[in-house]
Amino acid sequence: MVWSRKLPRPIYLNDGRTISTLAAARDFMLTLPQIRQTNEHWQHAAELLLEAAYLGRGDPIRDAGMQISRALEAEGLIQRGAARHANPDNLS
Repeated sequence: MVWSRKLPRPIYLNDGRTISTLAAARDFMLTLPQIRQTNEHWQHAAELLLEAAYLGRGDPIRDAGMQISRALEAEGLIQRGAARHANPDNLS
């Protein structure tokens, strides 16, 4: 597994953090409370993230990034279509 692979585009969270690699996405997901981790959108994101880390091809990485974005939107951690600017100190 290669967790250092980059997502097609970074995901900028409302709190200023940035998720730009498979590892950053994994680490973020592991910090979620257990009740959130069991939500369907996070379960699907975890499956796609593992597939992306194992296969390392473009499509699984893209799909994982898109599902993580959907899950973050569902949790209110990013805003759909809002201009979000990265804090260079928080890039992963």
